[in-house]
Amino acid sequence: MIARLRGVLIRKDTDQVIVDAGGVGYRLWISAATHRQLPAVGDEVALWVTTRFRDEEIMLFGFWQPVEQEMFSRLLKVSGVGPRLALGILSQIEIPQLENHLVNQDAAMLARLPGVGKKLSQRMVIELGEELRKRGVSVAVPDAAGGAATVRGEVLAAMEALGYRQVDCLPTVARVLAQRPGDAVEQVIKDVLRGMHGGSAAGRSAGE
Repeated sequence: MIARLRGVLIRKDTDQVIVDAGGVGYRLWISAATHRQLPAVGDEVALWVTTRFRDEEIMLFGFWQPVEQEMFSRLLKVSGVGPRLALGILSQIEIPQLENHLVNQDAAMLARLPGVGKKLSQRMVIELGEELRKRGVSVAVPDAAGGAATVRGEVLAAMEALGYRQVDCLPTVARVLAQRPGDAVEQVIKDVLRGMHGGSAAGRSAGE
């Protein structure tokens, strides 16, 4: 069984890659989160691998970090969640945010993820929420307004409330937080909106 694969990245698509390892090209399905971390085509890459069998087909799923692979395996335990949907979930939401919703039984938020829906989200919080609590998973505690008590979590929740998908916001949110880590949530949201619509957070003066 393949546990980890290191080789040359010879093809990179949105949902899959081909890695040449020892002269053999391996096709691996990936999430958007892993895709964002990949090097350029022609560079060396190493991915954690989960193997699944479907009929007579062998499918390989690649992950940049073990924590994503672990969440992928947890999601597959839920009735109604297949490999493609599990990758779709991991592509739409950051793992700390997903864990927060699961542990806090926030099925309504999970139901908004594409392909999930109300019934499946309820199964997810029931089947995975307790498991995560028993494992002592550290999650952000909701504040009085219902948002996560971290700047990143609050910003993502606010952007989602404005109608943006988390997967579309994540790169800009990460860039803004890296450039100006001490800013208040309200200012970060403004900078993210500016960045997503052609502006630049770095363009603000330090005294603004």
